[in-house]
Amino acid sequence: MNNVEVIIKVSENSGVNVNDCEKVLNALENLLDDELSNSKSMAGAFEKIYKLMTYFNKKGRT
Repeated sequence: MNNVEVIIKVSENSGVNVNDCEKVLNALENLLDDELSNSKSMAGAFEKIYKLMTYFNKKGRT
């Protein structure tokens, strides 16, 4: 999926309009970029990714 396809799919699944989805996903991308850039090591970066994916997986089950 490219960026536009992700935005459209999130919009369809959430009921949030496309423009707002784009803003939120861009903000999330910027946040992840900052967090990963500030990781002290590759292991630290992977730990952050793992925690984020665990969070999303738990949200999907509730």
